[in-house]
Amino acid sequence: MDPKSSMPNLAKDLERIHKVITRGLTIGVTRGADFIREGFPDSNLQQGYALYIQAFTSVITAHHLGEDEVSFPVLKIKLPTAPINRLSADHVLIETTLSQIKSTLPVLNGTNPAKALVIIVDGLKNILSIWKPHIDKEESSFSSEAIGRVMTLDEQGLLSARLGKHSQEHVGAPFFAIPFVLYNLNPMDRAEMAALLPKELTEVLIPGEWKEKWAPMKPFLLE
Repeated sequence: MDPKSSMPNLAKDLERIHKVITRGLTIGVTRGADFIREGFPDSNLQQGYALYIQAFTSVITAHHLGEDEVSFPVLKIKLPTAPINRLSADHVLIETTLSQIKSTLPVLNGTNPAKALVIIVDGLKNILSIWKPHIDKEESSFSSEAIGRVMTLDEQGLLSARLGKHSQEHVGAPFFAIPFVLYNLNPMDRAEMAALLPKELTEVLIPGEWKEKWAPMKPFLLE
């Protein structure tokens, strides 16, 4: 990896997790629409899709909670003109829909998933309509240049570490969430993300002990 890419960079960290969530939404909607039309071809794919959506909801919820509780309080001081109140209001709207999706997941994984599937896909479409302008606003407000003007690399590294710890504490089952994050990224972004994680996770647990748990999601993930 380029040494520059290993330096603390909050903006790049933000862009990577946004890519994960954007792909999760897109795959959730497009594949879900296929299943609405055609049904699930088998129970394995049904289980995999349900796990994929479950992992998605846990990752986006943890991401927004980390912003609201960890990064936004710092960035509000460093960049007082940033639209943080508006961004946090978007989080509330998104979480309201996520709560509906989460409550429907057990039905999606049951014997009659059709109605649950419609609710989930409609919910993901609703989130997607908020999500795209939300991340455009966020990434332009917290670009590398903007953050670099007001935070040292050490400050960015400390905040990034706090965010990582917060995420681990709130993301739920790591054997779903971490593979979901890594394998919704292209190889370059995945390598950069993996470099921020303990090797025990990326080289031992994910391809070993955890693989049987997250493997049903593989048809929806990148190679």
